[in-house]
Amino acid sequence: MKNQNPTKVLVLGMKLDRWVVDSCVADIGVGNDWATVYLIISAEQGKGHAHKLLTMARKYYENKGKVFGSSVALNSRMEGILKELNITNYT
Repeated sequence: MKNQNPTKVLVLGMKLDRWVVDSCVADIGVGNDWATVYLIISAEQGKGHAHKLLTMARKYYENKGKVFGSSVALNSRMEGILKELNITNYT
């Protein structure tokens, strides 16, 4: 399952965009000129689902004039994906 555009969700009082691509789900906070990944989970790790989701989301937000980054706690695999995609990590 994947969505080309995010759905809106309310998490602990914060309005976030939720992306779902294959087995991967990400919640992204959005401001006037920025979009930041707050949570990303993949049920089937190692299959490229997070890579695909982050690529789609980055293109979507950058096309809207927003700086795309991440503030998720990293494991070595996610750190590698962010570096490969040249996505700034704010942690």
